[in-house]
Amino acid sequence: MSLFQAIVLGVIQGVAELFPISSTAHTLLISTLAGWTPPSLPFVAMLHLGTFLAVLAYFARDFWEIVRGLFTGVTDRWAKPHERLALLVLLGTLPLAIIGALLEKRLDPLYAKPLVAAVCLLITGLVLFVVERLPQGTADAEHLSWINAFWIGLSQIAGLVPGGSRSGFSIAAGLLAGLTREQAARFSFLLAGPAILGASLFEFRRIVHPHPGAAHGFVSATAAPEPTLIIAAGFAAALISGLFAIRFFMRYVDQHRLTPFAIYCWVFGLAMIALLLARGHAAA
Repeated sequence: MSLFQAIVLGVIQGVAELFPISSTAHTLLISTLAGWTPPSLPFVAMLHLGTFLAVLAYFARDFWEIVRGLFTGVTDRWAKPHERLALLVLLGTLPLAIIGALLEKRLDPLYAKPLVAAVCLLITGLVLFVVERLPQGTADAEHLSWINAFWIGLSQIAGLVPGGSRSGFSIAAGLLAGLTREQAARFSFLLAGPAILGASLFEFRRIVHPHPGAAHGFVSATAAPEPTLIIAAGFAAALISGLFAIRFFMRYVDQHRLTPFAIYCWVFGLAMIALLLARGHAAA
């Protein structure tokens, strides 16, 4: 892998993971069309770790309050806002953690099908477009009901399929639950922390305990780790681009609709379908 490829993949991960446009679709489709050799598991694990640290850094105060609330909430019966938010994030994290572990091996074959990613990206765009046409809510994340927090967490499962955006579906679910657009994005990012960290740990586990034919996303389960400089470049690119992506997105959604992201998903998805078919990837 070249230094250029490492930086490109890092930026794609940092931006597309946090924008509602599916990082797996972009990494899989671009890598396939560019003819790049699939990266190693250590490389991809470090990309996820860089993105996680970007989320952690931007929402450091929220995450500190969540950790504190998990300890004090037991005795206070989750009465304070930060304690309630901690329990809501915990409830929203459970569905993806449980179902992701159960579907781990069953979903692997989908990541060898770039056409699936392109089609699912069109569905992501449709979800974003439709949800913006519905009445907008006024609630803060701290005022979610327990069932709505679980429902938003459940929506993240869409991100397990290439082309399904975890952030896109969870933001859409938050809007349906009555959150403002900014609060829906905030709660989605708070759920993203555990989700992305889990993805990184999941890949590290596969490094330590590989199984025959293991693969995830556009990753090679058998490739030797890239040189330290290459991995460090990808990590730094994911971290820095992730920080800029979160900052931009949180400011954007405070005043603007998600419709441009829906249109982008359609344009990119259709363009990728056309290119894949033209290059003979129809059966892929």
